[in-house]
Parts: sequence; structure tokens; C-alpha cells
Amino acid sequence: MSLDMCADQYALALLPRAQILGLSPRAAHQDSFYRDRVRDIALRRPTLEALLALKPDAILRTWGGDAKLLQQAEKRGIKIIQINEVSTFAQAGFEVENVAAQLGVPQAGAGEAFRMKAALDRVPPPVKAHRVLYYTPSGFSAGPSTWVGQLVGATGHKLAASQDYFFYLSPEVFLKEKADVYALGFYDDAYAMRRSPGRHPLVRARLDKAKPVTIPSPMLACSAWYAAFGLPELAEKLS
Repeated sequence: MSLDMCADQYALALLPRAQILGLSPRAAHQDSFYRDRVRDIALRRPTLEALLALKPDAILRTWGGDAKLLQQAEKRGIKIIQINEVSTFAQAGFEVENVAAQLGVPQAGAGEAFRMKAALDRVPPPVKAHRVLYYTPSGFSAGPSTWVGQLVGATGHKLAASQDYFFYLSPEVFLKEKADVYALGFYDDAYAMRRSPGRHPLVRARLDKAKPVTIPSPMLACSAWYAAFGLPELAEKLS
């Protein structure tokens, strides 16, 4: 059983369907990389009641599930597999192999890590490295020490950023920034776009003129090995 969307991706990638007792309600969300694999697998809220009814051998989690639920699970001999946050693809490859080993499917983890490396090897080097400004509907940008920085850096380009991590760019500041390419994150989320700095008419006019690149939200929502699978295509769009 997995307790949150990021944990869902590990379950869907590594385990046979028959071994997955339940996924989080966000497993089929548009930000879920493996949402097409969910199909008839039950989506369950991460509650103690669901846990007691299912009696799983193991629970996968990144941030899902409260302390009481985890304590009760451990008391009943249920294994808690904590998925660690990663910030580089090297860490991501190690983590998928680590989780797979704890699930008893080490070959599946090795296969995913191999696919990740193969995808990274297919990323074409840019003819010219661009300065890429990342922007979200909520007005945030990102620096090189973020997962966004890892994605853009893997394509051979650099982020146009004044800070190392995530930081806010008001529409006024955004319009003063200079970049070769604009890369948008979560602009495909209609809910996030209802009321946000990213809807400002001058911001939209700048973006429309610049013909920005949209980074698929499943590559951004969870820092994990499978984000590498979309890098060859992203690199071509950024070049």
C-alpha cells in the first residue's frame, strides 16, 4: 500500500499489479507519471481504518500518513519503507534500487536505474547553452540547487536565477528578467491557473511572444528517476 503520489510511482513502476493493495487518491492525478497504469487498482485514503482492513506487508511513503498511522502499522509488524528525497539523478538511481531491494524486487529497481541512465545518455548536447528562466503560475522561479535545476542542467542549459533554491518573482520583477528561453512549470494545471501572478496580462503577453517551453508536471511533481525519460525531448525544445 502506498500513502502518497510520489510513493505511488514506485509501486506502479516496481511491483506486479497483484501485489499492490492500494494507491493514494492522487495516483491518477495529472501530475502522476504512471497514472496510465492505475486502471482498476483501488485508490484509498491513507487512514488507519484502511490499513487495518487491508493488512499489507509493507507501506510505501514519502510524506503521506500521520505519525499515529505509522506507529500502529509498525506495532502490527507492517514494514514501513521510507522513500528519501533526492536532488540529483545519481541519488535517484540509487533510491529506486534501494526501494526495490526493500520490496524484494531488486531486478526491477536495477532495470529502472538502467533505463534512467540510458535516457540521460540520449540527451543531445546543445549547440548553444541558453539561459532558461523557470516560472510557475504562482509566481515562483527556481535556482540550480533545486530539482528543476537538475532537469535543466541535464539538458546542457543553465537557469537564469538570482537564488539557489525556489524564490518568488512578482509580475513586475518577472518582466525585468532577461532569458533566452522561458520554461513553465504547472501551467497545464487549470486549477492552479485560476488566480495567480502567472495570469497577469503582461506576463502572459511576454510568454506568448517568447513561445515558452512547458516542462511536463509529472517530471516536476516528484524528484525521481523517471523524470529522466522525458529529458531528450525537453532538451530539443530548449535548444
